[in-house]
Amino acid sequence: MNSIFDLLYPPRCPVCDGVRFFNEPVCCPPCREKLRFIDGPACMCCGRPLQSADTEYCYDCAKRKRSYERGISLGVYEGALKDSVLRFKFSGREEYAAFYAACLAERYRKQLHRFRPDVILPVPMHKRKERKRGYNQAASLARELSGLIGIPTDESILLRTRYTSPQKELNDVARLQNLLKAFAVEEEALSAWKKDHPFQRVILVDDIYTTGSTMEACASLLRRAGAEAVMPVTVAVAGGYMQ
Repeated sequence: MNSIFDLLYPPRCPVCDGVRFFNEPVCCPPCREKLRFIDGPACMCCGRPLQSADTEYCYDCAKRKRSYERGISLGVYEGALKDSVLRFKFSGREEYAAFYAACLAERYRKQLHRFRPDVILPVPMHKRKERKRGYNQAASLARELSGLIGIPTDESILLRTRYTSPQKELNDVARLQNLLKAFAVEEEALSAWKKDHPFQRVILVDDIYTTGSTMEACASLLRRAGAEAVMPVTVAVAGGYMQ
C-alpha cells in the first residue's frame, strides 16, 4: 500500500527525473537503457574502466601507492549517469540512493561478499554542508547498500572535521593536501564498535570517484586505525586519468 507521503512526494526516475507511481519500476525501462555501466576490465585498485584486459591498474593507480583496493563503481561519470548523480548530489534527490544501491548489489554482490567486509562506512560530510543540503548522499547510499547485502553500516566512526573549499579547480596533489586534516576517526565510536564487531575490512562509500584524493585521505586514516583493507564503492568514476 502506498503511503500518503508517497502520493504527495512520489519517487522519480533516477535518469529522466519523471514521476513514478504505484507499482511502476523505479527507473523507466527506456531510461535504464541510457545508463552505460562498466562492463569489462577495470582497475584493480579504483575500479576505473580499462581499455585492455591485460592491464591491471589505471594510469593513476599504477604511478602511486594507494591505501585502498578492489574499488567498484557503476559507471563512468558522463552522460545520463552524470546528470543523475548531479541531481542526487545537489537537487534533493536522496531517493536515488535506493536505485544506485540496488544496481550495485545486482552487479557486484559476489565481489562485495568476496571482500568479506565487516562494516560499510560513508565518506562523511561536514555538518554545515549537510544541514544546508539536508542529507549526506554517501550516507544515504551506504544505508541502502547495507540493507541489501546484509553488512552493517556506521556513520559515527569517520568524521569530517574541517569545512574544505571546493575541489574542482585543484589538481590531485592539492586535493589531497586540502583533505589531509579534513577527516578524523572518532576513537570512542570506533572502540564501541570493536567491542562487538571486527574492524579489519571496510567498504568505503561515496557518490563520485575523481582523483581518489578523498578516498585516500579517508582510507589512510582507517588503515592507521586498524583496518587491514579498504574497498571504495561509488556510483560513478571519472574516466581517463587525472593530472
